[in-house]
Amino acid sequence: MTLLLARTSSARYRIGALRLRTLIGLIVGLSLIAGGSAHESIPTAADLAIVGAKIYPAPDSEPINDGVVLVRGGKIVGVGPRRQISVPRGVRLIDARGSVLTAGFWNSHVHLMTPSLLGATAAKAETLQGGLETMLTRWGFTTIFDIASSTENAIALRHRVETGDITGPMILTVGDPFYPKGGTPFYVREYLRAHGAPNEEVSTPEEAAARAARQLDNGTDGVKIFAGAVVGGKIGVLPMPIDIAKAIVDEAHRRKVPAFAHPANLAGLNVAIESGVDILAHTTAMDGGDPGGWSPELIARLRAHDMALIPTMMLFEVEAKKFHESPNDLANAISVITAEVKNYAGAGGRILFGTDVGYIDVFDPTEEYKLMSGALDWRAILTSLTTAPAERFGYISRKGRIANGMDADLVLLNGDPAKDPTAFARVRDTIRAGRVIWGADR
Repeated sequence: MTLLLARTSSARYRIGALRLRTLIGLIVGLSLIAGGSAHESIPTAADLAIVGAKIYPAPDSEPINDGVVLVRGGKIVGVGPRRQISVPRGVRLIDARGSVLTAGFWNSHVHLMTPSLLGATAAKAETLQGGLETMLTRWGFTTIFDIASSTENAIALRHRVETGDITGPMILTVGDPFYPKGGTPFYVREYLRAHGAPNEEVSTPEEAAARAARQLDNGTDGVKIFAGAVVGGKIGVLPMPIDIAKAIVDEAHRRKVPAFAHPANLAGLNVAIESGVDILAHTTAMDGGDPGGWSPELIARLRAHDMALIPTMMLFEVEAKKFHESPNDLANAISVITAEVKNYAGAGGRILFGTDVGYIDVFDPTEEYKLMSGALDWRAILTSLTTAPAERFGYISRKGRIANGMDADLVLLNGDPAKDPTAFARVRDTIRAGRVIWGADR
């Protein structure tokens, strides 16, 4: 098909399948898990009780009707039906009758590149916070993985959130991405020039490994390679040489952090597989591939490497409009990627939720939920938002579920996703560490 299929199948940076980071759980008081993180020292709110919600404690759990969640010191200290939970006096009450409560959402594919999030070292706090709210916390995201932006800016933004200067999600980042020599994608060249970005192409394994080490030393949480870079013209998609890709991925794995890959097409998928990438940043509308999507043989190869997949299905629609694709081409592309997501999940492949927001300027994820529901049931979508990324990125002991000792990262919804998956986008309150950072009860 056209550049849409090349761009969206190569579509962005891949995420690692490692269970990163050694977390030290400290048992405190009421059996709370302290679980300190280098990236989480935000202020916590006063004690809190959320009362009356229908609670989905985890994707595989039965709901708790008319439930109560108690929060103390940013941790969950009680969860259950109202008849079993005594609400202490003096705590802040949120009347959640008619709402649904889940664990806080992860968006595992974002880019901190929008104008309101740039210049984070010196920008006004209200500008940065407004940008985070509009793009992320408004939609329930309490943790995000930025998989390609400026290393310096992403770390500065994270610092301002952690110190309490602004409120926002927990930020993980890969910093600057890695392109093959001559492989800066056509669709970001103008943006990079306009913002004075450095050349992010690498031409030797030694150069690539050294830059990966520098970025990780500076505080990034993973790497992202363009296994297939969409350069346009006669070349179309330029694969990254295997030895360079492997040098970058090996450096990430040596630090026990994940490697993401933007595949673009079958050649890019092969680079990702052979270099040991952990997470595919997009599915692919295969060039010359099976009209039903990835073949069983390809799925078996991906599963053998325990790769996770971020579908970014809405991206295909956004790009179709940008590049004036025909309705028929778009319908075919959506059919292919829906089959790929469904078949990969059916084979046991891990799906992570991500929207590519920051590259695309459609912040509302409703369409992503709608498209994903063509391949996954609502529980699988909830898994992609909560327990799957928490496990993949090493935070499963603290995040992803509503249970005693877990971080009080929560989302109140004005709708039940069991009845309509787009209800995941109807956010009433976003709560991080027991603090309402966006919503009606802030």
